[in-house]
Amino acid sequence: MNCFGLGCIFSTQHGQPFKPGRKITINEENGEPQVYDFLVIACDPQDGLPEEVMKKTDTEKKIFSPVSMKSFTFQTTLMKFPKVVDSESQTNPVEVFNPVNLNKSEGLLHSYRSETRKEAYQQTVRETELGKSPTDPNIIYQDKLSKVSHEYVTCYQLVGSEEGGKTQEQLWDLLQEQMRDEKNKEWFPYDASKGSKIEQFHTKYFNHFTIESLKNGPNNWDILENQGKKNTIYVHASTAFESVLHIYNYIELLHQTCHQSFPDDKSSKIAVVGAGPSGLLISRKLKSMGYTDITVYETKANSNGPDAYYAGKTQTNMIEQSELSYVIPAELGTCYLSPSYQHMYNDFKKTGLLGPDGDENELISLDQIEKGPFVKSIITDQQFDNDGPVKTLFREYPETLDIGGHDGKFPPIMDFEKYQVVKGFEEVHKGGGLSAEELKKKFPCFLEKIGLDAIRYIKYHIKHFGVRTPFPSTKGRVQNDIFSTNIYDFLKDNGFISLLGLMQFGYSLQGYGSTGQGTTISAFYFMMWVTPHTFFTFILNKGHNEVKQFVLDALGETPDWFNKDVPVVGALSKGWGNVWNNLKDQFEDDTTSEGKKKVNIKFETRITQIIRDKVK
Repeated sequence: MNCFGLGCIFSTQHGQPFKPGRKITINEENGEPQVYDFLVIACDPQDGLPEEVMKKTDTEKKIFSPVSMKSFTFQTTLMKFPKVVDSESQTNPVEVFNPVNLNKSEGLLHSYRSETRKEAYQQTVRETELGKSPTDPNIIYQDKLSKVSHEYVTCYQLVGSEEGGKTQEQLWDLLQEQMRDEKNKEWFPYDASKGSKIEQFHTKYFNHFTIESLKNGPNNWDILENQGKKNTIYVHASTAFESVLHIYNYIELLHQTCHQSFPDDKSSKIAVVGAGPSGLLISRKLKSMGYTDITVYETKANSNGPDAYYAGKTQTNMIEQSELSYVIPAELGTCYLSPSYQHMYNDFKKTGLLGPDGDENELISLDQIEKGPFVKSIITDQQFDNDGPVKTLFREYPETLDIGGHDGKFPPIMDFEKYQVVKGFEEVHKGGGLSAEELKKKFPCFLEKIGLDAIRYIKYHIKHFGVRTPFPSTKGRVQNDIFSTNIYDFLKDNGFISLLGLMQFGYSLQGYGSTGQGTTISAFYFMMWVTPHTFFTFILNKGHNEVKQFVLDALGETPDWFNKDVPVVGALSKGWGNVWNNLKDQFEDDTTSEGKKKVNIKFETRITQIIRDKVK
C-alpha cells in the first residue's frame, strides 16, 4: 500500500474476549425460545432494540444515547411525470441539487434524479465509448429522450436532528407543496398536478456522534473497545458511517482487531439481528470464517424481485421503460459508488455477488463525458454574494468564467463541472476586496490552486487517518481539531476551502449533512467519506491536464491502488438490491455435510425479547 512516504500503521487489538458458557436467549412472537452463544446486532441499536426488547449494559446505554448519537430523517419518493425535455441538453441534467434547501435540513426538496435521463445518459456513454456512433453525444442523448413519453424521478428530502424529525405523511405533504411552488419551477420543471407517486421510502438515517462525544466520548473507539462484551458485537452503520462501503470495511476492521471477541468453536450458535446490508455482510463474513450455525432475524418479508429488491436501506425498484429497451433500477436508498468502493466491488465480483459473466451487475459511470450532456447541475441561489468575487468578475468579464448566463443574468442553475471551480474561487477570494481586473488575472491560475490543495488534502488525510479503514484503529492518531471542528471551518482553517464546491455534491448530496457554515457535523465524518482514493481518481480522471501533471509531479509516483478506469461516480447496472438477492441465494445453497444451511434467514420474525446472561 502506497502511503506517500508518510508511513502505515499496524493493527491495534480491541474488544472484549468471548466467554464460553454464557447464553443468549431470543424469544420470538410466534415461536419457541432459541438459545445462542454469540449475538450480532445489525439493526439500529437505538430504535431497533428498545430497552424492553433487550436490556443494555450501562456502557451500551451511554454509547447509543440520543444525547451522544444523533441522526437525520431521510425520505425518497419515486414519481412518474410527463416528459420534460428542452431542446438544449444543458437544461436536461440527470441530477439537480439545491444546497440551500439541504443546508436548512427542514425536509424541503433538496435534489432530484431523473432515472429516465440516467438510463439515457448511460446508454449514450456506452455507445460513445464503444465507438458505435460517431454522432455528437448530445444528439444521441436527445434522440433517446425523444422516444419516451414520461420520466421517472426520485425526489430527496432530509430533516436534521435539530428539527426533531417529521413523519412520512408530513414529508409527503411538504414535497407536494414544494413541487407545486412556482418559485421552484426554474429548477424543478415537472408538473406536479400530472405526477403520480410510485414508491416512497422513509427512514432514520446517518447515526453520528456529536462533536462533543467525538472529543470526549462516547465515540467510535468506545464501541470498538466494547465489542464482544456479553458475547455481543455491533455492526450497524452507526458504528462507523452510513454507507455499504463503511459497513464492509468496519466488519474487516472487527475481524482484524477484535478477533478475540469471536468464538473459537466454529459450531457455536450465532444470532444476527437484522437482514439489511449490515446483517447480510456480517453473516457472509462469519460464514467465510468457518462458522456453520448462523441464524438471521428479520421483521420484514423477503423482497427478492422482480419488481423490487429491498434489504434495510437498500431500496431498489425496477422500472420498465420500454422506449429505452431496458429495465431501470431506481435506487431509493443505497445508490452510488466511488473509487473507494473498488476493493469491495472486486470482492463481490470474484465471489459471484454481481452475477455470472455475460450477465453481470456492471459498474457504470455517471461521470461527465467530454462534450456530452450535463450529468449534474447545482442551484446557485445564495452560493455567490452579489458583491463577491464571482459576480463581480461575471459583471465585467463573463467570458473569463465561461458559466453561461443570458442577457447579463447570473445563471440560476449551473453545470457542476464548472460550479466546483467558481465556488472554490468565491470562497478563496471572498472578502478580499479585489477588483474585477485583479480577479480576471487570478482566475486562469485557479485550477492549479485546486490541484495543490487536493494534494495537501491527500497528504493530510494519510497523515491523520493512515491507511486503516474506515477510520484509524487508535483515536490518538486523529488530531483533536478534526473532531472538534465542523466541515466548513475544517476546510477553511486548513486551507482546503478551494475544494468546497467539489465537496458540496460529493458529500452533502449523499445525505450526510451540510458542508455550509454553521453545520454541526464533525470533520471526522467528512474525512471518513472523502478518501485519497476518491480524490486522487477525480484529479487524474477528470482534472485539467495541467492540474493532473502537477499532482503526479508532486507525489512522485502513482499509488498502486489507482485505477484510471474506475468512475468517480458510479452505479450498478442492476442495482444494489440485486447484490443482496444474489447473496441470499448463496446462503440458500451453502449447507453443511448434514444438509443444514450455514446461514438461515428467518424473515417476518419479530423478536419480543433478547435475554443475555448477567445483564439485568
